[in-house]
Amino acid sequence: MAVLFNSGSGARIATYLIACAVLVACLAMIMPRGVSANIGPYVVSGTVTDSAGRPISGADVVAVMKNGTTTVDSQSFKTGGDGVYSITLATDMWKPGFTVTSTATFNSAQVSSTITVTDDPFPTINLQFPFEIPQFGSVLGFVAAATLVGIVAVVFLAKKSK
Repeated sequence: MAVLFNSGSGARIATYLIACAVLVACLAMIMPRGVSANIGPYVVSGTVTDSAGRPISGADVVAVMKNGTTTVDSQSFKTGGDGVYSITLATDMWKPGFTVTSTATFNSAQVSSTITVTDDPFPTINLQFPFEIPQFGSVLGFVAAATLVGIVAVVFLAKKSK
């Protein structure tokens, strides 16, 4: 070992380089991980359905990202005919541990779900209403429409016969 490092400026430079390498290695081991935020959009998507699994068209969906109790970002979207929504949260600084709550509103009824943010910037949050929503073309929708027409006809005929 004494032959490798002769006395002089070369030995001092080698000693400094080794000391710097050891210092960098120690700093790399003690630096906290996961402190920095992710950069880029966070896109929440999913499908809004009724209890029969049919997509809900025209539901208002709001996604709210929070850091604890502080709102980081909030955006809204209206579902199309397929019941699908996709909301890009405008924030470019989000971290695992934040929460995202998606809330769907349809005919004054609401359903929501909350997730904890992970490293995945494209989570899926499907929302399902706990009841069946009558739609045109469904048996329940037909029965509801026929009942309404029947009631209107009875009222009309009762007024006409007076």
